[in-house]
Amino acid sequence: MRAKTCSIVAKSRPASALTPANVEGYRIARRSPLNLEYCGAGLFTNPPPSTGGIPIAFALQLLKECSIGSFRFGTAAHLQRLARIMELTNLARVESRLHQASDDETAETLLDPGFLEVYRIRVLDGPKASRGTTHTSIIDDDGNAAALTLSNGEGAGYIIPKTGIMFNNLLGEEDINPHGFHTWPMEVRMCSMMAPTLVVEPEGCLIALGSGGSNRIRTALVQVLSNLLDFEMPIGNAIASPRVHFEANLLHIEIGFDAGQVAELAAKFLTHKLWDDRNLFFGGVHASRCDEVKDEFSAAGDPRRGGSARIL
Repeated sequence: MRAKTCSIVAKSRPASALTPANVEGYRIARRSPLNLEYCGAGLFTNPPPSTGGIPIAFALQLLKECSIGSFRFGTAAHLQRLARIMELTNLARVESRLHQASDDETAETLLDPGFLEVYRIRVLDGPKASRGTTHTSIIDDDGNAAALTLSNGEGAGYIIPKTGIMFNNLLGEEDINPHGFHTWPMEVRMCSMMAPTLVVEPEGCLIALGSGGSNRIRTALVQVLSNLLDFEMPIGNAIASPRVHFEANLLHIEIGFDAGQVAELAAKFLTHKLWDDRNLFFGGVHASRCDEVKDEFSAAGDPRRGGSARIL
């Protein structure tokens, strides 16, 4: 009886959705980066169909509107604005249908001045409104820069025969595929939260950075970019400074902030989690920086994810 049952199961197994024709027909799509301005610097990051760069650009626009650099780093006022912007970025991502984007149309909606104004008002004036990757940043002596983020995922445990390639598990990422398994439309290129980014500062500095961390990538990068450009921190301090992350109505607060400021922040966000260590949950930003005027290089790896830096 058991053998008969096993036979039925074997015959009813669905065929693989991936065929040799899919692999042979795959082509790399070269796209122009998403370009924005922040604190006088030019930022170049991942465009659609990636869903990583657009929320970063959206959050930075809101940070610009509320003059985040006018607050002292780590104060309750600074962290409250950060958390509020993270909350609204998550909401805007859903309202703009960014997870369904296949071209620039949704990106234009999310960054439309009128759309931004609605969320800016919510940040400044309104009441509360009702998600394993590695990165390498390199800059050479000739001013060439590369920011590369690569998702190892957790792996599906299945290797495509004769290729050595293991299936990833990105369709299980809720932030990328919020409707769940078996809902991704056919012939639609997979999106990603990865957001390798280049920054060109007006004084001649060049920065390459990126992060792992799934849906914490965008909040980690927004905070490090703000630390670099708003608070003018050295690259090591900008990365090592404590972070916050808002998701699913829960504010995560990393250890390292002043206890009094954290208490004031926690009173505003009653649903919160205080972390007692520096944790890879908050991303892993690795960055390189070149000051062409001073002919100086600096780099830092995020200790949260075993990051390291070397200047040769």
